[in-house]
Amino acid sequence: MKYKAYYRPQSVPETVELLASLEGPVVLFAGGTDILIYAREDDRYADSSIVNIFGLPELQGITLLDDEIRIGAGVTHTEIEQSPIIQKYAKVLADACRTIGSLQIRDHATIAGNICNASPAADSLAALAILDAKIEYLHEGKPCELPLVDLIAKPYKTVLTDRDLVTCIRIRRLPEGTQTVFYKLGRRKALAISRMTIALLAHRAADGTVDDFNITVGATFPKPYTFPEINGILLGKKPDPARIAEIAQAISAKIPEIAGIRKSTTFKQPVCRNMTARLLNELFTEA
Repeated sequence: MKYKAYYRPQSVPETVELLASLEGPVVLFAGGTDILIYAREDDRYADSSIVNIFGLPELQGITLLDDEIRIGAGVTHTEIEQSPIIQKYAKVLADACRTIGSLQIRDHATIAGNICNASPAADSLAALAILDAKIEYLHEGKPCELPLVDLIAKPYKTVLTDRDLVTCIRIRRLPEGTQTVFYKLGRRKALAISRMTIALLAHRAADGTVDDFNITVGATFPKPYTFPEINGILLGKKPDPARIAEIAQAISAKIPEIAGIRKSTTFKQPVCRNMTARLLNELFTEA
């Protein structure tokens, strides 16, 4: 990997001060699992200053708040997958992180890196989207916040500058009894880039009506999306085959509407419709 200069700050304040002093392009290096792949393809970082922020103490930890969970930007996918807090209150994210790459990659790749790389096929994004993820970051040393769906602008592009430092991700703390599902479709069972992911959560009141529901599809659209109008099909109602079929049809119809008609559309639309219906039927039957 060719680069202009390399720095290893020891704290977030030191990182902020360093970023303000550097001239030319900067690359914030956390797990590096994406950056090192890009560096092998060409010399795109030859004129950049590399700032290694992996392991900064302020970017670590998973904390349970009143109605949210705070995940440090430098937390790895393995740490999320194995976290008792995530497994109890946001299991869909643990399930998503479990599908990412290999064990060696999950041990080093960070959640903020997966977000900031902004790959449409990033496995964590669909789960983060239905958990209403908010991203906290420092812009010129000042704290800022954006919803995940607004932070990612398009494939491999966020609204952040190369001087912005993500500090944490906040997600919903799901109430007890919430059921979640994460489904990944790839060309093989392991070490596969997603062709489609489906993430959903559902909670039912004592009378059997659905009082919380959120579903989205990943690795299909240019950026993460949520669909309040589709969620509303079930909210306040009891799940039945007709409503489940309506949801499956509605979310599959979003594929050409948002992503346009491509070669993969004839494959993805029926797969999305059929898998959504199957997952919802299984979820509510098991319940």
